[in-house]
Amino acid sequence: MAVALWDYQDKVAFDPEEANKIVLAKTGHSRTTLWCLLPGQRIGTHVHSGDHTWVVLEGQGNFLGEDEPQPLFPGQVLVIPAGTTHGVENSSSEGMVLLSVSVG
Repeated sequence: MAVALWDYQDKVAFDPEEANKIVLAKTGHSRTTLWCLLPGQRIGTHVHSGDHTWVVLEGQGNFLGEDEPQPLFPGQVLVIPAGTTHGVENSSSEGMVLLSVSVG
């Protein structure tokens, strides 16, 4: 795969039915995904065998894990180790956009 470069804002697309997962790039070792969530939408809690990094690009919401929900704001970075329960919900009145990098 060649180097990939784009403006994420050109890829943002919301789906009125469910959180929209837009795969930006896949390599032999990682996957880069843009998640677009409208108010009230969520990525349900789940577990992966590889590490995850999430970057909140736009909007607000809550990180969902095994403990109480934690508020998320633009500019925050979450590192989610393999085997850790994680999810997110958009609890605001505007769209939420996350960049997700999955390894493994």
